[in-house]
Formats: sequence, C-alpha cells, structure tokens
Amino acid sequence: MKKSLFIVLFLALMGGAFAQNQGTTEYVSALITFRDGSVVPQDTLNKYGVLIQTRSGRMATGLIAAEQYKAFVLCPIVERVQPSTRVFLRSNQVSDNAAFTETPYRKHEKAVDNRYEDREDVRHHVIPEQDIRNDEAKGWYLGLMLGGSSNDLYVQKTIFNGIWYSSRGLNLELRAGYQFNEWFGIRSGLNLLSKNYATKLTVDNNGVSEKYQTFHQNQYLQLPLMADFSIGGESVRLHLMAGGYAAYWLSQYRDGYIYVPDAVQNYTGWTYRFIKGYDNRFDAGIAGGLGLTMKVTPNWQLHFEGNYYHGLISTAKAPSKTFNRTWTFGMGVTYHF
Repeated sequence: MKKSLFIVLFLALMGGAFAQNQGTTEYVSALITFRDGSVVPQDTLNKYGVLIQTRSGRMATGLIAAEQYKAFVLCPIVERVQPSTRVFLRSNQVSDNAAFTETPYRKHEKAVDNRYEDREDVRHHVIPEQDIRNDEAKGWYLGLMLGGSSNDLYVQKTIFNGIWYSSRGLNLELRAGYQFNEWFGIRSGLNLLSKNYATKLTVDNNGVSEKYQTFHQNQYLQLPLMADFSIGGESVRLHLMAGGYAAYWLSQYRDGYIYVPDAVQNYTGWTYRFIKGYDNRFDAGIAGGLGLTMKVTPNWQLHFEGNYYHGLISTAKAPSKTFNRTWTFGMGVTYHF
C-alpha cells in the first residue's frame, strides 16, 4: 500500500512539474558587452530573443532566449556575454516594451518587469559560465592543412646490405572533426602524404660489387583518427592528440646514382612497379601530436601542429621487415559550424 501511494505521489509531482513548464520560455540572464556604445536596433535583438533590462553605454543586463543563446554570443554586435542564471518565464510576465531609449547611455528598466523575481511559479537556478562555454564549443568543423613531412624507414630485417636515410616531403590534409565540448573532440581527415627515404646499397652484380644511392619518393593516401584534448582560453588553446591511422601506398618514384670505378653516374629515374609478392601497400599504426589553435573570428580558427605516425605494418613482406616512422608539421585553417 505504501509503495503504491509513493508511486502515485511521485507521478503527481512529475505531472505538476511538467504542467508548470508548459507555456514558459527559458532564458539566460546575463551581463552583455556590445562591441560599441551605439544603439542596437530592436529588430536585431528580437532576432535572438533578447530582452534588455538595463543599458549603460556598451554594457547591458538582459535575458537571452536559451535556444538562441549560442547564435547571439557569436553574432558580430557582441563582444562578451557573462551568464549567471537560467530563468523560466510565462508570456504574461514579459513586458511588451523591450525597446532601447533613443539615448544610448541612458539606463532603462522597461524590458522585463520585476514580477518574476519573487513569484513561486517561476523557477531559476544558477548555472556556471563554463557549462555554457562548453555548449558553445560543440559542433562540426572542416579545414585544410598544409605542411611538410620527414620520414625514416626503420629496417628490422632485410636481404640488402646498406644504409637507410630519412628524407623530407609534403603533406596536404583535408581536415574534419567534431567537438563534444570545450576540451574534448575527435578529428580525422584525408592526407596526401609523402613518406620518402633514401638508401645506399651495395649490390653484387655478376661478381662485381656496385654501390647505389637511391631516393625513394612515396605517396600515401592516409586516414588518421585521433582524440583531441585541449586546454587554454577562448582565443588560444593547446591541443594534445592521440589515436591511430590507416594508409594506402599510392606510388613510388626512384632516382639516384651508381658508383662505378673512378666515376659517379646518374641513372634515369622511373616509377616503381609494385611486386605483388614482396611489397605491402597497406600501412597502419599509432599516432599522436601537439597543436596550437588561435581563434581569428567566431567561426574561423588558425592551426599550428606537429604529428607523429608510427607504422606497425611492414612495407615489405617476408623476409624483409621495414616500417615507416613519419613526422608531419604545418599550419592551416578550420571553419566551425
């Protein structure tokens, strides 16, 4: 019996709370700083559901419709918004007069009357500014990154006798990502990435020992997927990325020199033809990086970053074991929707 009575009472309270919210609009009470001290047209404020309570120069206190809060914060007329509470108002509690006076520096308090402050049927509670800033950071972004690469071929086992050297190349990335909140997101993209290297090998050619120096220019199509952790302020943030990647070896071009007795000769470069039983064109491994972002406008950000890709799959099949170790560095821009 007691259990049934408790359930009925709980449902009644939930129903009352639901009914109480019907016909109300949720606002964010905030201190607003406009970019200049001029009068902001009322139709502009109406667009964002803003009700001004007081105004003095560039500063104003007001209520911002919660569903339009993010758009208002990012609009060109606003320099800064400092939120304090969430307020639920019925339509009859909002004054019809929400216009500015003609004098931009004169205070007025006609936008919202004071009846809501002491009414029991209006609920408001304090919300941290950080919570709203996190909500602003959510969303998708796209961008373009351009930079360079430095690749080293780690040789674990090979049938050749020689030395392997790192070499530089280019990196072009179409960036895409999603930000869950201010400090955490995921990022991916499509890279056209050079994983170049050079070799000095000694080859036994019909009993004659010949030395070759060869430059290997390798192009990969790469897809990274990394978690993105960040710290900092609204304008500048430091990023730490960690995750993995998968890549496909598109092509290789070779040129170089042959050392013969008393001479050094160039040999004509050529596009390498992959050997099905020897070359492994699929590459994958772990990845990490550091980056710095600077907010240029509410939607555009400038990026500076470096990443490291550690290959876990050999570029050659047995008996050889060779792995790519690649650094990338560069800059770019992203657009946040």
